[in-house]
Amino acid sequence: MFSKAIQKGGLNIQTTTLATSISATADEEGRWTVSTDRGSVKARKVIVASNSYTPGLLPEYRDQIIPYRAVACHIETPKPAPLLVNTYALRFKDWDFDYLIPRPDGSIIVGGARSAYFRDKEIWYNNTDDSKLIEQARGYFDGYMQRNFRGWEDSGATVKEIWTGIMGYSRDKIPRLGPIPGKKGMFIMAGWTGHGMPQIFLTAKGMASMIIDDVEYGNTGLPRVFEETAERLRNAPNKVLSSWLQATHGSRL
Repeated sequence: MFSKAIQKGGLNIQTTTLATSISATADEEGRWTVSTDRGSVKARKVIVASNSYTPGLLPEYRDQIIPYRAVACHIETPKPAPLLVNTYALRFKDWDFDYLIPRPDGSIIVGGARSAYFRDKEIWYNNTDDSKLIEQARGYFDGYMQRNFRGWEDSGATVKEIWTGIMGYSRDKIPRLGPIPGKKGMFIMAGWTGHGMPQIFLTAKGMASMIIDDVEYGNTGLPRVFEETAERLRNAPNKVLSSWLQATHGSRL
């Protein structure tokens, strides 16, 4: 897709390039300056799609899009096991759930393990350290398929790899899309709250119509509740911490 776009002209892709800052205001020509480790780029329209790292570029999103450190694993089996053809969410409590994605080769990707670490807020809340594993979750997925799925009891399924990653949780647990209030020409596309993969592709199509064709948000087909507003930036409830309070104290904000 990138190759075709480049061949048609008009597209410049700078991969593995770190964006370090965005100018606080646009210049007299309405252009924003994005500084990178390879130089600066000026543009009248900028989409910030940096998810959990958005607060590092836009100070107003500090405490609005929260880096959330989490864990996932890859489970393999040495012999054939019942084929799973659907994705799954295994919910144990309102705040405690896992997600499961089967792969064509019969192996499984599972993420979650909240019950192992979620009560210790420092481990995951506003944490961008993905250099090491969440140790409290290391053994959580051992025997996971055998415990939770019939027909897998004698499968020999074991954890092949396990890793830590950083998600971007929106303060109110709803993605942030559209023009950023008070910053003409700057757009937000972030805060996926762990559900980016099934939402991003059609979202990007709607965002493109705003950028290229100046379509108003309400005419893009994007969900109304995803639209970024000044009111959300001021008063969105912190439902991320509310889930933590429920887990630790049985109450909510």
